[in-house]
Amino acid sequence: MAADRSTSERPAPPSDRLRRAVQLLAEEARERVERHPLGHLLGGRGDALELRLALPSALRPGSLDKVAAEVSEALREALQELLEHRAVLRPGRVVCLRCGGADCGHAAPAAPRQVFAGYGPTGLPRFLDFGAWLLERHDPRVDLLYRQPPPLLAAVATGAELTAGLLPPYRADTAGSFRLHGQVAAGWYFGPGAGGAPEALAVTLQVVSSRPARGPRRYGVNVLGVGPQGEPLEHLWDRTGEIPWGDVVRWAQAALDGLARSRAAQADDGGEVAARLDGILHGLARRLEKGRRARERKTHHARERHAGGDRPTRMALADLARAPLAEVLVDTRSAVLVVLGDRGRAHLFSPEGRLVTSIRYAPAAIERRRKSGLWRPADRSEVELLRARVEEAAALEREPAAG
Repeated sequence: MAADRSTSERPAPPSDRLRRAVQLLAEEARERVERHPLGHLLGGRGDALELRLALPSALRPGSLDKVAAEVSEALREALQELLEHRAVLRPGRVVCLRCGGADCGHAAPAAPRQVFAGYGPTGLPRFLDFGAWLLERHDPRVDLLYRQPPPLLAAVATGAELTAGLLPPYRADTAGSFRLHGQVAAGWYFGPGAGGAPEALAVTLQVVSSRPARGPRRYGVNVLGVGPQGEPLEHLWDRTGEIPWGDVVRWAQAALDGLARSRAAQADDGGEVAARLDGILHGLARRLEKGRRARERKTHHARERHAGGDRPTRMALADLARAPLAEVLVDTRSAVLVVLGDRGRAHLFSPEGRLVTSIRYAPAAIERRRKSGLWRPADRSEVELLRARVEEAAALEREPAAG
């Protein structure tokens, strides 16, 4: 009997007609995103629209248009709610409370070493050099930033700290739909600057939320910062092939999604929600620092392999020597030359012939960079000059020291 009952309670697979209806509804949603003036905020993210539908069990004559109009309105409301939340989470930018959005010139740091330092009295975002921010907060670890090599430091700031300087009219803006719950500022990371030389940068990972007119509060992690040459961070890591904080941000976003679905969030239990947000912020900081230490251990092992003769530069030189002209590309932003090898290997050389790094890309990622124009084909003279400079550098290394 138990087996029969469990079989009868098992949900039936969706019918072809229902699958087709869902497909048509998803296509309608996608077209509305593409037509919406703010649709670029969702580009390719795959965010789910939360629809509120009341479907009649029987359609009477003339009722189909009414039901379709209600579904259309539900789609419009769901899309608007999602876009309003994404407008708060503008990559690389913070909400400027003075201007009421994240599109103004005040919303982004001006230099790669800057982090968000809180709001001024009238809601203007403040950005400071990461070291200066730690000094302002009397963080005893600030001197570690200037050691060689510096460790990665991560510091937590609460939303109350970051909004403490606001005048009452502007403070009200952080008590309604938009809330800044706290942040983790971290540095130094290093990215390729002019000519491929590494330059220090810092990032700010903010936990923010927005609440639509109807429905639950939405939480998200926003990453603030700019690359060494002022470029958006997502463009910077297109060149290096790695986002060192990526896994940690994904962990935090998953934790925030779980919080949003929790009973505490549904019941608007401020105390429990605040405690869980505090745990996520401190978990972010711990994971960032722990991840750097793990990468440094891997780098140490790589140096040992290099000393033992297993040198990654040998593979780079071999790939450069046999690469056909079509497999040598130029990064249009930095002039770095990209030499493609087997199984997604890519070697990045500075124009002077110095190997910057060797990484692996998925075939689709390489094709995307080609089609977008980020990587253009190198001409024959550029390839010949690169090979000549690399060979010259190799010859100098082989020469015995004078005397």
